[in-house]
Amino acid sequence: MQEPDRFIPLLSTEQKPIDGRIINVTHQIPFEIKHTGSTWSLAPRRGHGAMYAGIESLRQEWDTLHIGWTGEIYKHSSPEATSAEVVRSVTDDDKTVLADELKRQHACIPLFLDSESVAGHYDGYCKTMLWPLFHYLLWNDATDGRLERTQWEAYAAVNQKYADLVVQQYRDGDIIWVHDYHLLLVPALVRERLPKARIGLFVHAPFPSSEIFRCLPKRQEILKGMLGANLVGFQTYSYSRHFISTCTRVFGFESTPDGIDGGGHFCHVGTFPIGIDVDRVDRMRLDNTVQVKMKAIAEMYTGKKIIVGRDKLDLVKGVIQKLAAFEKFLMDYPEWRDKVVLIQVTDGSTSDSSKLESKVSDIVAHINGTYGSLEFTPVHHYHHHVQSDELYALLSIADAALITAVRDGMNTTSLEYIMCQQEKHGPLILSEFTGTAGSMSSALMVNPWDYAGLAKAINDALLMSDEEKLSRHLQLLDHVKSHTASFWARSFIKVLLQSIAISEQSSYTPLLRREYAAQKYNAAERRLLCFDYDGTLAPICKLPSAAVPPPDMLEALEKLCADPKNDVWVISGRDEAALDKWLGHIDGIGLSAEHGCFMKYPHSSKWFNLTEHIDMGWKHDVIDIFTYYTERTSGSFIEHKRCSITWHYRLADPEYGAFQAKECQNHLENAILSKLPVEVLVGKKNLEVRPTSINKGEIVKRLLGAEQYDFVMCCGDDKTDEDMFKRLRKTPHLTDDQMFSVMVGASEDKKTRALWRVQNVQDVINTMACMAGLM
Repeated sequence: MQEPDRFIPLLSTEQKPIDGRIINVTHQIPFEIKHTGSTWSLAPRRGHGAMYAGIESLRQEWDTLHIGWTGEIYKHSSPEATSAEVVRSVTDDDKTVLADELKRQHACIPLFLDSESVAGHYDGYCKTMLWPLFHYLLWNDATDGRLERTQWEAYAAVNQKYADLVVQQYRDGDIIWVHDYHLLLVPALVRERLPKARIGLFVHAPFPSSEIFRCLPKRQEILKGMLGANLVGFQTYSYSRHFISTCTRVFGFESTPDGIDGGGHFCHVGTFPIGIDVDRVDRMRLDNTVQVKMKAIAEMYTGKKIIVGRDKLDLVKGVIQKLAAFEKFLMDYPEWRDKVVLIQVTDGSTSDSSKLESKVSDIVAHINGTYGSLEFTPVHHYHHHVQSDELYALLSIADAALITAVRDGMNTTSLEYIMCQQEKHGPLILSEFTGTAGSMSSALMVNPWDYAGLAKAINDALLMSDEEKLSRHLQLLDHVKSHTASFWARSFIKVLLQSIAISEQSSYTPLLRREYAAQKYNAAERRLLCFDYDGTLAPICKLPSAAVPPPDMLEALEKLCADPKNDVWVISGRDEAALDKWLGHIDGIGLSAEHGCFMKYPHSSKWFNLTEHIDMGWKHDVIDIFTYYTERTSGSFIEHKRCSITWHYRLADPEYGAFQAKECQNHLENAILSKLPVEVLVGKKNLEVRPTSINKGEIVKRLLGAEQYDFVMCCGDDKTDEDMFKRLRKTPHLTDDQMFSVMVGASEDKKTRALWRVQNVQDVINTMACMAGLM
């Protein structure tokens, strides 16, 4: 399993310490509230145990605050009463008492919502719009939109209440961590009020592909809400890719595998698979009550193999598929009849669950009627909430566990099962569509829609040798014990801090003062000056061949090259012929073409190919894709270079060209990047594909390694030049006042690794002239 921070490879290892608290914002606080007489009692909330355990673990190291809705508050007539009624309204005095108690004892700030808000937000928009969509279930019942509008207004209003409470509790230095699809608007709402706040968002649910998500009428509002965060986390890499792809397609934002540039605010995206509290599960499974119940279950099913399943009863948990596959197993493998029992535990109380429960009951009755007898019942279905000791007894005594969800964020039952099987080593049969599947490759992976394949997996699990069981179990156990709920929470906070450090490094780039640069230049003994060409030394033109060098730039460049203290290089994306034509006559200039693929040293006429040992076989695939988009984008064209290929769309319709570029970029990332050692550079009105090992930063690294300089200037105007700036910042012997990385044409809040900025090409030329003594 990869470490979570693998997914943000550009982050520095240094991180800013938390000098405030961590404010966790979840849909509900982790306690169920009961009111008996005049006293309040709190019990741990059922469900979302992994999330609450991870959040709780942060308290060991940091001050935390937990904000969430109270959930339904139940009233008991007496402490002995078993039935309870929902409290519809709470008086202001009771709210104050309860809030004080929660804050004092548990550092919780409760949000009180009226039943109308809950109906519109949770029961309405969350459960009828977002939850089905995130689980790939499109809505069937189209309406005139009035109900959806009402529910959306409730969703937005409730998110605003959460954001208001966060802002009210916020102190400088705090970190805000928002959880799940109930609160997707909160990051942007908080960002509006607190522009410098440090905000993380973790989506526990799956995130669908862009084709599905774009069906949501309020897709832009939801995505903008999420992009207000500094870091958005998902359970699996595919969910992260879906989110980035959706933002690219809906907004046309520039994206990288690390995140999305949302126009002045970079939102990092990462993958953080959640775990469980292994110490708690270990304690509970070894408890005496669990051992007693295990013995009772073993006696009840003496001589039988036990397969266990535990799911919520909803459309995506695959209970129907599981039962159909179990029937297929009994049909295809008759030798197991009367020898195997499936114990299926379900709970859930959604509006659809009663229909589903009826259907499940019918299938169970059919299987038991067909394959059962007076002495033997093959399927036992229990539709109620089981106590934790019963659950852990079942998971511990089972010979195999069967999890067949057709779509699931992160199925923690599979993790609990592995912890409970430390003695028996029973195999885990796991749907490939669960979020857990990517981390648990030693399980028996199944497609829940393939009943014959699932039946075969059940047979394989029951016949598996003890050696193979142990081998698979130990691999799974190692993953479960190392990727705990605590590890998940700490990993997220660590990467959030790192991504904030990167953003803060890259923000608010000051304008370069020519006089200051000239003063440092004149004081230096050895100088390295590196310039991009297009957009830096010469203005960008619609036709690349029209970008001839301005006369005043040539004069300043010649003067700088004539100074023996200087090494002057032009590091461009242009090919060798163009650079020779425009700049080759200048004595003492160094040239690098095609973003670092070729070099020509000063006072030399020979070009060195730095990529001659690199396989260029990838070009055919890239040309096919670029040709496809050129044919469909009027005004675009392909530029062939020896070591790279560029697709230009400067002459195309601006909006359509940018849209096609996003589509082309997605196509390249999915079809080419995953299997070939190349990368896509998003330039100004172009896409370039080049080998990953070659970039402008490598040229700067080579030059800095050859000699000691006490003044280095790197100037550029687009993403390809960030490699130079990044490499310059990593040079150990240079101080900040000896490094002049300059971004051309950037606004002060544009994310760049450059330390300085100038507004246009003429500012670069004027700075060169000032240093050369021409001004």
